[in-house]
Amino acid sequence: MAAVRTLILEYVDRNGASHIREMHIQVLQQKPGTPEHTIRARLSEAVADGVLNRVGDGFYDLYAEDEDMTSVVSYPKRCPLWGDARYRGNCDGRLFKNLVLRYRAKRVADPMVGSGTTRDVIAGLNRYKKAAIAFWGSDLREGFDLTREPLPGAFDLVWLHPPYWNIIRYSDSPDDISNCATYAEFRQRLMTCLQRCYEALRPGGRLAVLIADVRRQGAYTALIRDVLNFPEGEVRSVIIKVQHNCMSDRKSYGKLEDPPIKHEYCVVFKKIPDNDKARVAFASSAQMEIDAAIRRAAGKSPSEPSCRG
Repeated sequence: MAAVRTLILEYVDRNGASHIREMHIQVLQQKPGTPEHTIRARLSEAVADGVLNRVGDGFYDLYAEDEDMTSVVSYPKRCPLWGDARYRGNCDGRLFKNLVLRYRAKRVADPMVGSGTTRDVIAGLNRYKKAAIAFWGSDLREGFDLTREPLPGAFDLVWLHPPYWNIIRYSDSPDDISNCATYAEFRQRLMTCLQRCYEALRPGGRLAVLIADVRRQGAYTALIRDVLNFPEGEVRSVIIKVQHNCMSDRKSYGKLEDPPIKHEYCVVFKKIPDNDKARVAFASSAQMEIDAAIRRAAGKSPSEPSCRG
């Protein structure tokens, strides 16, 4: 029989924002004798985990924006209502949901849709919030190859959650970028994916890229470095997402020379309207001059990297 927490979440997913008394009645139908304080305890846990939001007067909502979200997010217990947790590499939908709501996106795309987490989130927003968001999603399994094809339309938000190189191989297809034999090949194809997503944005639209670094056989590959060096648009946010419930958590590696990787990055780019490109170019030039001054003050050559706090 389903746990009380699962029954609560399923009820809110079916009915939208719900009152505690309504949820208690629903739980009693399947678990007779469940006291109300148990319902309150499970609701408090769901709120603490960031799954539900209190919206006042005893009501709780699954599709409200987390207005307190910062540049560090952590979802230890995934919401089971979106996508398929059995699909390797699948991520919880709350970060995506909050970005859609924050940017008030009305046209959203996901060209690597995987198990359908983003599709399910948008369906819920449309059903319970009357958000009227148009969504397009596909991937290689559905016949869409982002490295070869443009996205079908112009969007306010494109969400891209690509493979982290070869950490998980999703298929045997040579078109699958998780099968790239070298990082150089992967990086080139990943940049093609970013370019296609960026080109599909409306002016002022956002591209959100969820990515993580890779350590294999002791070698650290910083995928984030290449994503941040994507030459289009303006970086607006770098959100650190703490990783939970990974397959690697079940393995014992003994004592490692370096700390294990337990985070991902969500880099948000904004498409620059043509009349703003000069401003962004000037800001980038000014930052380069600051970096050069820091290197000179540290006694380094202008080409040496600096480390700024």
